[in-house]
Amino acid sequence: MTKPASKSPLEILRDRRPNADGMARDLTDGRVSAHDDGGRKAYGSPLAWLFGLLASITAIAGAVLLVLALPPVLDCRNRAAQGFFVGQTYGGCVTTGLSARWNLLEQRVKMALRGSGR
Repeated sequence: MTKPASKSPLEILRDRRPNADGMARDLTDGRVSAHDDGGRKAYGSPLAWLFGLLASITAIAGAVLLVLALPPVLDCRNRAAQGFFVGQTYGGCVTTGLSARWNLLEQRVKMALRGSGR
């Protein structure tokens, strides 16, 4: 059987792959790397990984706090425009709303953990 005169599209892509720039995904198995990092480490200083870890934890905690705190705060702002009941303050309203949301989250986590063994 004779070879075709031109290459198939798959062969063309395969031949171009080692010369691909950094934006292309490397789908090799990792045994041979065409990219040389020049001996550089992933993090510049020894404490950079710690800063990255703390930044990630802070971002997650901030998102959780925002999801827990924002609805009661907005609800209490709306109530403040309409007027509170006698003896109720904005801070008390926010505290009550935040406490209710925290208890609801805690109950849902407990129920998820209890039901996880089934």
